[in-house]
Amino acid sequence: MVILVCGVYIKMKKITCNISFVLAVVFCALITPVVLAQDDDFDDFAEFEDEIQKKVDAVNVADPAESVNRGFFWFNDKLYFYALKPVAVGYKAFVPKPARSSAKNFFDNIIFPKRLVNNLLQLKFRGAAEELRNFTFNSTAGVLGLFNVAENHYGWEVREEDFGQTMAHYGAGPWMAVHLPVFGPSNLRDSIGLVPDFFLDPIILIDSWGIRFAIHSGDVVNETSLNIGFYEDIKAESLDPYRFVQDAYEQNRQKKIKE
Repeated sequence: MVILVCGVYIKMKKITCNISFVLAVVFCALITPVVLAQDDDFDDFAEFEDEIQKKVDAVNVADPAESVNRGFFWFNDKLYFYALKPVAVGYKAFVPKPARSSAKNFFDNIIFPKRLVNNLLQLKFRGAAEELRNFTFNSTAGVLGLFNVAENHYGWEVREEDFGQTMAHYGAGPWMAVHLPVFGPSNLRDSIGLVPDFFLDPIILIDSWGIRFAIHSGDVVNETSLNIGFYEDIKAESLDPYRFVQDAYEQNRQKKIKE
């Protein structure tokens, strides 16, 4: 009897072992594709991470004067919150948005010579012709540029070009990061480019320095009134607003240069 029981027990143990083995094989068969898929996901994520890093490296401009640049960033930050923003908020309260949008259109239109000349310097003759067409339509049908007829009614976009982009077109790199007082984020190439662009601004034809300053100040206040909250969001969401602003500037510049 004991032998019989032992035999049954051994047999059942073997069956149990066989079932366990079969279940283990089935489990491995089921789990293997999942593990392999996870490996593929890890590979995909690694590739994505590498791609993001390449983009960051592509806009990684040397910043040897970072301490000075951060000082100017701090100055511009205080200038915005304690001077420019309060004036822009007051201006916004009294001037309706359609009027402020028209003022923006006017200032964008009169800076047409800068865009035209830099399109020509880069041998972008089609861009130059489109700028001339847009300026003609906006200055006539758009009542001296107060209404952007070219874009709003015909879908003709501005061909934005400046001397910094012209230098980049002929191989000049950004060289080093620069944060200019009042003007904000830039690089050495684009900072140099501000000089010839300044002489392409029709407002310099006005004799009075005070009037020129008032017009440019009005342009800045008007532009700020249309974008209140944008800079505040950047500061709130960035661990390092200075670095974020500089990197965003370089990415935007590279995009424009490639267009």
